[in-house]
Amino acid sequence: MLNAKRVLYISPLLVAVSLALSGCTSFQGDYGDPEQAQIIDDRWNPTDATMTVKKMVKDMSAAPWVQNWREDMKKKPTDRPFLLVDDMENRTSEVIDTKALFEDLRSQILNDGKVRFLDGDARNKILNEYKYQQSGVVKKDQIKGPGNQFGADFFLTGAISSIVSKQGGKSSVQYQIEMRLTNISTGELVWSGVEKIRKNFKRSSVGW
Repeated sequence: MLNAKRVLYISPLLVAVSLALSGCTSFQGDYGDPEQAQIIDDRWNPTDATMTVKKMVKDMSAAPWVQNWREDMKKKPTDRPFLLVDDMENRTSEVIDTKALFEDLRSQILNDGKVRFLDGDARNKILNEYKYQQSGVVKKDQIKGPGNQFGADFFLTGAISSIVSKQGGKSSVQYQIEMRLTNISTGELVWSGVEKIRKNFKRSSVGW
């Protein structure tokens, strides 16, 4: 009984200490505007990605490659080419989510209604699904098989590189992002867009 009473007496003290310690590591935060330009450090950030996507979408929409494709392939004015996102090479020393950059670009262009996209990442999964549906476990009227998929008309590829310069306490970094569209039938490069982003920094000494 003595031990039980002692535990009941000490427990409130432990709770108080726990609350005091948790107060030392409190966290505060709020939501920011994803469209607002921000420079937190000297590395690639979401603002750089947003600026790049806006520039590329504008350039791709203004270029005549869709109209030229329709004329060369004798397509209807309402026909839309299929694009397949290939890859974006990261030539910088940073870890950059280039896939997210392409995904943002793809969603904006797709919603514009001028082109159509094929999901290259899902192709192997689709092939496996074909095999499963043709294995005999799926109802015959529900089976999907090869032979009905669309073929890509263009490859969308790109690369991102950076040049870093430092002198004294000052430094600068310039990113160059290139995206290009290649006609799969002819191998012709039909569009190329380049965006350059330069950021300057000044580091202060500790305690300044």
